[in-house]
Amino acid sequence: MRAVSVFSAIALSLICMPLAAQQPARLQVRLATLEWPPYVGSALPDQGYAAEVVRDACARHGVDVKIDVMPWARALMLGLRGDYAGVMPEYRSTRREAEFAFSISFPGGPVGLYRRRSDAIAYAQDPSEDLDAALRSVSQYRIGIVRDYINNATFDRAAYLNREEAASDSVNLRKLAHGRVDLAFADRWVAEYLLRTDPLLRGAELEMLQPPIEEPALHIAWSRQSDIAAAARPACDAGLAELLSDGTIEQLRKRHGLGSGP
Repeated sequence: MRAVSVFSAIALSLICMPLAAQQPARLQVRLATLEWPPYVGSALPDQGYAAEVVRDACARHGVDVKIDVMPWARALMLGLRGDYAGVMPEYRSTRREAEFAFSISFPGGPVGLYRRRSDAIAYAQDPSEDLDAALRSVSQYRIGIVRDYINNATFDRAAYLNREEAASDSVNLRKLAHGRVDLAFADRWVAEYLLRTDPLLRGAELEMLQPPIEEPALHIAWSRQSDIAAAARPACDAGLAELLSDGTIEQLRKRHGLGSGP
């Protein structure tokens, strides 16, 4: 009986081996990103909301994603060259579309101009009705932006604005808190996260001018120089569509604290 059972086990293993060998290999992809909590960051659970969305979406269709965190300018350079399959998360823009192939979108957060609460800066025009007029009404102020970020199409091409670059959102908001700029462009959930966690912003009384400028979607920006990117993009798009339709995106937003601020 023992010999028969051993023989049966060997026979079964031989039958199963070809089946296992027929399983398609999973595609291994590396994406570059930046420190941009709560969307993505090296110290965040699962590297943050956007990182978890991208990994889960791609994994559903046979693509395993590794996400490396680095300065954004370096991430863009490596993505453009094809050293990485792409960068994430990114806003869609005419400028970036010439450089990258974009995934389908997933939700981001509201963006706009932050001010010190003690200042009476306000739009003279509702930005949701006429953004150009709204921006012109605050054009006398120094506006902090982050170097190499896509912000908003109207805002980015408004040559009449007095913009000052900073290395990161945290530096930008610190400059605002200390009066070195009058306004700062930021995503609401990024700003609220930094106001809660950055020791150098502790006690800073900052708020977004209302209403927000817009609520742009996020994307994976796939390198046009990478064959792996071309292979992975359709699979990851299919996974993103599933996450959007089955409610997983909203669960991940809540899990990572997006939408919990004022």
